[in-house]
Amino acid sequence: MTEVAEAVARLVAMKHGTRPLRTHIDPSRDGSEVVSAVADRLRADFFRRIGLDSLLTAGSSL
Repeated sequence: MTEVAEAVARLVAMKHGTRPLRTHIDPSRDGSEVVSAVADRLRADFFRRIGLDSLLTAGSSL
């Protein structure tokens, strides 16, 4: 599980305000990363449609 440790180290090294809301690690390569990215995009689209796009910060993954 070095992928998890590497992802944590990469996130910690990022400047505050630039860290993503969420990061995806898919060690089994089963496609869950793609599914999560699509779900994030749909959630962001929904926030924009209902007028809550102010919750989507520049550094968020949404």
